[in-house]
Amino acid sequence: MPTTTRQHYELLVHSIADYAIYMIEPDGRIATWNRGAQRILGYDTDEVLGRNVSMFYAPAEREARRPEHALAMSARIGRHAEEGWRVRKDGSYFWAFSAMDAIRDEDGRLIGFAKVLRDMTERRKAEERLRDSERRFRLFVNSVSDCAICMLNVEGLVTEWNVGARRIKGFHAEEVVGRHFSIFFTPEDAEAGLPMRLQEEARTVGKASIECWQTRSDGSRFEANVIMDAVHDQSNRLLGFSMVTRDVTERKESERHLEEARSQLFQAQKIEALGQLTSGIAHDFNNLLQGIIGSLEVSRLRAAQGQVQDGIRFIDSARHAADRAAALTHRLLAFARRQPLVTQTIDVRESILGMESLIRQTVGEAINVRMDFSQEQCLARCDPNHFESSLLNLTINARDAMQDGGLLAITTGRIENDAQRPEVPHLAGGHYVVIAITDTGCGMSAETLKRALDPFFTTKPKDHGTGLGLSMVYGFAVQSGGTVRIRSEPGQGTTVTLYLPVAQEACEHIEFVAPRQRKIEGQPTILVVEDEPAVREPVSLRLREMGFRVIEADNGFRGLEILRTRQPIDLVIADVGLPGLNGRKMIDKAPPHRQGLRVLFTTGYAETWVLQQGAPLGPGMDMLTKPFDMGALLTKIYALAGID
Repeated sequence: MPTTTRQHYELLVHSIADYAIYMIEPDGRIATWNRGAQRILGYDTDEVLGRNVSMFYAPAEREARRPEHALAMSARIGRHAEEGWRVRKDGSYFWAFSAMDAIRDEDGRLIGFAKVLRDMTERRKAEERLRDSERRFRLFVNSVSDCAICMLNVEGLVTEWNVGARRIKGFHAEEVVGRHFSIFFTPEDAEAGLPMRLQEEARTVGKASIECWQTRSDGSRFEANVIMDAVHDQSNRLLGFSMVTRDVTERKESERHLEEARSQLFQAQKIEALGQLTSGIAHDFNNLLQGIIGSLEVSRLRAAQGQVQDGIRFIDSARHAADRAAALTHRLLAFARRQPLVTQTIDVRESILGMESLIRQTVGEAINVRMDFSQEQCLARCDPNHFESSLLNLTINARDAMQDGGLLAITTGRIENDAQRPEVPHLAGGHYVVIAITDTGCGMSAETLKRALDPFFTTKPKDHGTGLGLSMVYGFAVQSGGTVRIRSEPGQGTTVTLYLPVAQEACEHIEFVAPRQRKIEGQPTILVVEDEPAVREPVSLRLREMGFRVIEADNGFRGLEILRTRQPIDLVIADVGLPGLNGRKMIDKAPPHRQGLRVLFTTGYAETWVLQQGAPLGPGMDMLTKPFDMGALLTKIYALAGID
């Protein structure tokens, strides 16, 4: 190396302060010393030149002849690197990384060694802190027994398994480490790709959670809450995933029991309300039947007298009374049926007006009913059936408080409840529809008012109420995101105010368009299975007049016999409530060559109740609730048959 170049090189090496760089003679004596060596080891140049490199090793390493080993290894293979404790001039120890390279001349003769040493104490401390943290983390994770915690690599293979995972899932660590986490999912969920979707969501979003069924080592299943988090290093490189699984079977079971109890309470309250309605409904129903019977008798008389037009007028009157009776029956069935809370948008004004007749029948003629609706549109988010039930219960309570008659006022409006200065305490900020039911009855004392919303609390005589009404109204309001307030004083009447969240979207209005009652070409065949001649014969007659070929059967067994033949049948109209073999079972027993047959079921029960009793309707099936007119029947038939 030219002199000038060597001088530049030596100047460069000497100026480096972060690394100790020095030359060593073949026998281990120090030949050069740079500024970094002086800073790290604490010796000046004249204190180390000519001394053996072993002076920087700890006594134990010198006794083990580590310095000589390092020189020998470097001379033999050309390079030797190691980490270990080194000693400064002041006697303090530090952790160092050192690399030593053998230097040879052009003839391959060893002329010395170049050594580079760096102080790695801070890095070692950081690594020790990290190891200590990981040790504490593992200790913590392994001590958790109420949830399963496992670590996954980037491919989803299990790398860590805690004691909670062993307790909940039944697998020992050696059974799952190295296997894919999808083994904990049910076969159907794994086949549907649920584990991969969970992992991909955690990978892209950073966190994913799901509630699903999982399997234990013995094959049993449990309901699980699974949370998966992506784990990244400081440079945001994905290292793997943490997965925490909790067994929520008991909680879910408790929730189901609670919901079942709530449903039973609500149903009991509705049955109680129906009992309260019985006398009024019977009165109205008898009036409607009397109108039908009387009109039909007169129309028959007019027909015999040849006064056809006058007879038609009375037939129309009977039909009108029958429609009113059907509407009353449908409303009672809708009110009594058992179904879960289904939140949707309702027009409060329209809902109340739809119940006006029922409310007036319930309270009786001695109580004047006044309805005052807000000019603002009052759209609320709630379950319509529960809303009607709540309104009816509040009406019954008001009636019972006015034994000698009085005034029942139902008013609606809207308010904005300021979260900072709420008009209604314990109600979240926002816009609400307000429905107030006010009576001029006996009122309540302060003590009674405090307990009015408690379940089973009632001031009514024995056998006159369960005390479920107000508590169920309150539960419905809270479940809907609202509340109930009661204002009452003895002798001053009571006002119960229902607050329900305002809906942003409009109600869905479906306009009924009657089908064109025209004759059908090609004479499709319809099998009508109905045990009541008064229903079967008029339906069959009108269908024949419309161009259909009709086959009649008066029971399910006869209908099944016809289905087993090879005669062409395009559609079946079957009563669900047939004695012996009902309509649904008749269709289920139909032979294979009738597979895909279009079916219209008819029923005098509530449609929801019917669907709960058996299998759901399949493709090409529909249901029509009695009583129905020919327009409604043809609409269903045309839709099933694909007739425009």
